[in-house]
Amino acid sequence: MRKLVYLCFVLIIIITLCSCKNKKRVATLTVSSPNQEITVTFSLNQDKEPTYSVIYQGEVLIKPSKLGFTFKNTTPLSNNLKITDYKENTYYEKWQTVWGIKKEYVNNYNELIIYLEETDTKSPRKMNLIFRVFNDGVGFRYELPKQDYLDKIEIMSELTEFTFTDDHTVWWAENDWNSLEKLYQKTNLSEVSIANTPMTIKTTSNLYIALHEAQLLNYASMALKKSDDNYKFVSELAPWPDGVKVRGSLPIQTPWRTIQISTTPGGLIESGLILNLNDPCVIEDTSWIKPMKYMGIWWEMHIGKSTWSSGSNHGATTENALRYLNFIASHFDTSKEPIGFLVEGWNKGWDGNWYDNGHLFSFTEAYPDFDLEQVVQYAKALGIEYIIHNETSGDILNYERQLTQAFKYYQQLGVHMVKTGYVADNGIKNPSGQNHHGQYMVNHYNNVIKRALDHQIMINTHEPVKGTGLERTYPNWVSRESIRGTEYEAWSEGNPPEHTTILPFTMGLAGPFDYTPGIFDVLLEDRPDNRVHTTRAKQLALYVVLYSPIQMVSDLPENYLDAYGELLPEFKFIRDVPTTWDDTFVPHGEIGDYITVVRRKDDEFFIGSITDEEARELTLPLNFLDSNKEYVAEIYADSKDVEWETNPNGVSISIVKVTNEDTLTLSLAKGGGEAIRIYPAKNNSYPKYQKGDIVVTYHDVPSSIKSNDTLEITLNLTNTSNVIKGKKLSLYINDKLIDNQVFRLNPYASEQVTLSYDKLFFDVGTYRIKINDLEERTIIVNAKEATFIYSDLKVHLIDNILYITATITNTGTYPGSTKVPLIINKQVIEERELNLSSKLGGYSKNVTFTYQLPSDGFYEITVGDLSPILISHPELELNLWKFQKGDNLIYKELDYDDSSWQEVILPGSWEETSNYYEDYVFGWYRKAIYLPPELAGYSIRITLGKIDDCDETYFNGYLIGSSGTMPDGNRGMISAWQTVRIYTVPSQLIKPGQVNVISIRVYDATVGGGLYEGPLKIEFIKE
Repeated sequence: MRKLVYLCFVLIIIITLCSCKNKKRVATLTVSSPNQEITVTFSLNQDKEPTYSVIYQGEVLIKPSKLGFTFKNTTPLSNNLKITDYKENTYYEKWQTVWGIKKEYVNNYNELIIYLEETDTKSPRKMNLIFRVFNDGVGFRYELPKQDYLDKIEIMSELTEFTFTDDHTVWWAENDWNSLEKLYQKTNLSEVSIANTPMTIKTTSNLYIALHEAQLLNYASMALKKSDDNYKFVSELAPWPDGVKVRGSLPIQTPWRTIQISTTPGGLIESGLILNLNDPCVIEDTSWIKPMKYMGIWWEMHIGKSTWSSGSNHGATTENALRYLNFIASHFDTSKEPIGFLVEGWNKGWDGNWYDNGHLFSFTEAYPDFDLEQVVQYAKALGIEYIIHNETSGDILNYERQLTQAFKYYQQLGVHMVKTGYVADNGIKNPSGQNHHGQYMVNHYNNVIKRALDHQIMINTHEPVKGTGLERTYPNWVSRESIRGTEYEAWSEGNPPEHTTILPFTMGLAGPFDYTPGIFDVLLEDRPDNRVHTTRAKQLALYVVLYSPIQMVSDLPENYLDAYGELLPEFKFIRDVPTTWDDTFVPHGEIGDYITVVRRKDDEFFIGSITDEEARELTLPLNFLDSNKEYVAEIYADSKDVEWETNPNGVSISIVKVTNEDTLTLSLAKGGGEAIRIYPAKNNSYPKYQKGDIVVTYHDVPSSIKSNDTLEITLNLTNTSNVIKGKKLSLYINDKLIDNQVFRLNPYASEQVTLSYDKLFFDVGTYRIKINDLEERTIIVNAKEATFIYSDLKVHLIDNILYITATITNTGTYPGSTKVPLIINKQVIEERELNLSSKLGGYSKNVTFTYQLPSDGFYEITVGDLSPILISHPELELNLWKFQKGDNLIYKELDYDDSSWQEVILPGSWEETSNYYEDYVFGWYRKAIYLPPELAGYSIRITLGKIDDCDETYFNGYLIGSSGTMPDGNRGMISAWQTVRIYTVPSQLIKPGQVNVISIRVYDATVGGGLYEGPLKIEFIKE
């Protein structure tokens, strides 16, 4: 008997409304959704080409769009067709998931099957089209049946069109047949080139449409290419190396082409259309398939603390694994829920350039410092599920040769999950020329899933083909990467705050994805050029907003602890949040701006709300709770002064009682989020939720200001709620909305705030102003005489000529003139008469001087009252250095004798300059430099370019800066090899008129050590 976990109750009604034998031949057919709101019309046009169109509530969404194929070595199958038969069916069932965002789905559609045949040939070919129309959209597919005049085929193109009626707004990611890890763009349809799917559209009538595909089996993945008609898209299939798109023998069914339709963006997320177009679960016993949270040795490699490769900085050691496992056992209750543990870099093959050496990977043999069987058994004793990692580097044949043996070995160990990887950005390496999203790899991915079934193994695919709902059929396919995830925050420009407000409405429609949230150290203080673009509270909310039945707790164990080694209180939300749900709904959201998701598990509700770069206040009625029942709400919100850029870590935790009559206010900081757990109340110890508000009153409003001056309004704010709350403060001038600012207050707190507004008033006169709905105040703007402000001093030295520019701004009401002086070494060298007009915000002009230097030396240059810039001629040389292998802190001292050291010219790796090829080694650089007496009162900014891996830089024996951390630090080595080093030397460390010494201690783990890339320069800053 099939397990109730995936099949509890199924009701199926299939009504064959008509079989069209002996019917009159027709050229147009229609089929509508069960609720009659969506209608698909199929017709043959005058060239007997098959077309379809889609109408929603009387509005044309997709105009007549063509269908068909072209083949290799034969004519297209796209015109001169006739309808030989058709059938209409109605289908209804309820089915239950093994895991998912809902426990139960209703699968209800009306179906139209159209049988087509060529008319102008003695060997007519046949093609069937199947349309299924649901209340939430449309699915259609081609079927090439077994037939007399066609056997094996090679499809060169699929001619499916999607023709829209207007230049709608669209969120799309540029297609790449080997990567789904792209940022999304928001444009109009006419600006799209070729887009991956799902592609999500907002029409000019405020409907939401998502185009995608379902049940991708033995076929190539589809992208959408804009045609010459700006509103028309044509399917584009991933090719084989020879350009063929799909090979096969008849019968062949294509994946479903899907069109999801909703009046709200959240309705797309709630839709079950993609899953409903896939076959039911094929697994009899699913008890071994366990959704879970997991930790792992993973993030530490991405941030450079350890390496995948073997050696002294190897991350995947037995000792390190046991440390993680002890943390998991101490802070998760493994008796109540399964918790996983992933180790990357455990197996042989990571040394050297693993990107190109996939043939060296073994999937059963561990490095000597990692005892796989000991770690698995230790995990098992603690109730922790071990997760094996298989990186292939795109060598598919090597992986397939070992697959059966590896999976058999994992099953013997009691391992039930494998994370696979296919890192090969330029395409599969073996067999060469294949694409990740082509038919060959589609079949490989699906074959791995089926073979994993034989060994009771779940698969989390990274570098995958996109999801198409196959997790209904094969629920051991628990997740896939399919997006640009958290790892990009560690070593690239990162993911902007809006990124995660787009993903649920785009790739999230394709199925679960492994985004890897849970980073608490979002600033990545050891990597100054990288950071996570969220607040910590948003990291919590992502566990609800972004769905996967396996969710990583991604950060290092120590980052979840406070300074005393105690677990941070906000970690409790991660422990509590489930990874599979009974129900999901989206009460509000705007794609790319914000989203709130509510999910239910048993009688508990979890809420995640996130925003982009803007702070927001959102309201959430709790009418989804049972009536006449009290609940406890644990609220994890951004703290009062939190925002993602400079102060992201604070989390405000409130615990209150709520009922279904309450309305929560969600207070989201810039780049922030809010996570909430709601569960039935069992005691009365928590206070009742007080919705309250932030009460605003005027404290000080000036009665007058001068033209172009800053307007400052001081307000009194009081929060009458017992949870953190925000208030949007809107400035109106003469009844016109001018500006919005959000201020946030702690529970029951009061604060005085000052709002500053620049560039608002220029014309002399009287203005009415007000904040929100407070009473109007009158402000008089008075005239101001011409007033000149200097800014943007820039000095460039070319040969021996100085080019000096500055900006002068008149902020007065009236035009005026002024004499602009060039001052060198405290003497006025030249003056320029400058006439400036006037305008709102000030009228600006640039002035440029040239000055030929009379001799070598140092020159202090300024214009007007600007802070001077000091330059040297010739510029101080920073290319010739002394170098020494090894490590001794005495090397930093000013008076150390480095006369025996090697002279090197930088930039250049120490392999290039010094034949220093060892791994995991130290080296030192020293540079003696004379600084003249004119430098008194100046600090120095030294740019040292990029250093591999980490450095400590000293000036005259004193540490002035470091990037990354040394292996002797408390956290182990953290690389900063991509970071440009810029360090400031305060004036008190400088010895003007003497020789000064820069000393740099460098540690390199592997490949390319030392100061390998510029620029190298010194700048002088007046203090």
